[in-house]
Amino acid sequence: MAALPAPLLIYGYWAVAILIGLVFFRKDIFSFNPEFDGRRKALVALSVVILAVNAFVYSNSTTDGGRVIEPLSVLIFSIGNGIAETFMFFAMFRMGQALAGRFSPNQWAQFALGFLFFMIYSGVIHGLFWLPILPDHVVQTSPFKPFFMPIQLMIAASWALSFFWYRDLRTVIFLHAIVDLTMAWNVKFSMFY
Repeated sequence: MAALPAPLLIYGYWAVAILIGLVFFRKDIFSFNPEFDGRRKALVALSVVILAVNAFVYSNSTTDGGRVIEPLSVLIFSIGNGIAETFMFFAMFRMGQALAGRFSPNQWAQFALGFLFFMIYSGVIHGLFWLPILPDHVVQTSPFKPFFMPIQLMIAASWALSFFWYRDLRTVIFLHAIVDLTMAWNVKFSMFY
């Protein structure tokens, strides 16, 4: 049996993720925490700075392999994955948070286990799903490659804090879409075949 084309696998993953999001984050999707205190503003500003650094590092440690950019593919991937994978990340975060809550009322212990679940899921989905189906794009010899993982950890931490403190899915979805835009713009793959 032939393997499914990468776009079909991606659309299938998104369908499952969006269903999970609609089931578990219905309240968060349709309501918005209006509190924009200094901490939240600083967190969003820091997230934007981290994303700018990420764009620089990512652009200088990947290759498009001569592929031509498809603007519609970039748009579809950025929006689709920004929404879908944010739901999956925070479903895992909430699972870890709930598990920790069974053993400790400490909010930071709950955050720590939630973040650990978020990171484990992120590593597994990227290692077992994204890397095998996306075209080869990592430049192993790039001097910027060693900075990639620390920056990814900073991105994940800022998103986890945004959700933990403010249940802010919308801002994280937007920020995730920007990360995905950076990736799709640099890797240049098709969402149609």
